[in-house]
Amino acid sequence: MREQLVLLLQLQTSDVKVRELETAVRELPAKLDPLRRDLAKLQSMLDAERAKLAETETWRKQQQDLIDREREALKSAQSKMQAVKNSKEFGAASREVESKRKSISDREAELKKVSEASSTSVAQLDARDKDVASVRGELESSEAAQKGQLDALKAQLAEALAARDAARAQVDKQWLRNYDSLIGKRGYAVAPVIKGTCQGCHMALPPQLNNILARMESIEMCPRCGRIVYRKELLEPAPAPAAAPEEPKA
Repeated sequence: MREQLVLLLQLQTSDVKVRELETAVRELPAKLDPLRRDLAKLQSMLDAERAKLAETETWRKQQQDLIDREREALKSAQSKMQAVKNSKEFGAASREVESKRKSISDREAELKKVSEASSTSVAQLDARDKDVASVRGELESSEAAQKGQLDALKAQLAEALAARDAARAQVDKQWLRNYDSLIGKRGYAVAPVIKGTCQGCHMALPPQLNNILARMESIEMCPRCGRIVYRKELLEPAPAPAAAPEEPKA
């Protein structure tokens, strides 16, 4: 039974390694999610600013067209004013000319403000574009580095899965069924006993069971948590003490 216990422990060690590697493979790509979110946020802001700038440019062109048309209308009003025949017609033509001039002046002032604001927006857009390019470059570099890490983890996982399959093949089917059932219920199936206490549930075992474990003639289960138990000191001997440093020679 000692051999089966050793095999079960080896299988559990392989299972733990497989689970750790599977978790690492699953979680590694998510480590770049904050950087991806930053890039998406910056790109969204950049797209919104570009759209706003495009709308402003469309408005500016429309205003310039209106100014051009009003200048033509002003020339026409000035021509009419020169052709008037009496003071009443002159007054009306004069008011029309002044109205056109004021309208043109107001539109030009507004257009100037918008053009200045657009120039500032273009500068800000260039800066934002550089920020996006910088974050995108950082993300691409990180993804390239992460791909190497992920490939290495997947290779380790493939080796661990092969080792686990080999370990499973050596365990008797009877104990393999018990092991799989315990893994599903408890997370792990084999627990050491230290100083008479099961380390799976921290319950003190009956002295008789502790004595049975000492003989290692059978595979026993913890009466509380149901895990397969073994005396730790019998299967996992304490490491040898470190050698004392040599005394310096006189």
